[in-house]
Amino acid sequence: MTGYRVYYGTVSGSYLQALGKGLSAGNATTLVVTGLPRGYMYYFAVTAVGANGEESAFSNEATKNVQ
Repeated sequence: MTGYRVYYGTVSGSYLQALGKGLSAGNATTLVVTGLPRGYMYYFAVTAVGANGEESAFSNEATKNVQ
């Protein structure tokens, strides 16, 4: 494994980033996502990225209500 990608959106299971285009978190266990418009519930999921660029399935979702 070479790192993680973070995906998010305002609908559960539907992310704004295409597969392979999530936010790169490197090997960090935290990532701050900035600039999200207020007034929405956001759903976040993570994939693990392998040495050849292959990605795991999405993790369970975490949610955050941005007010």
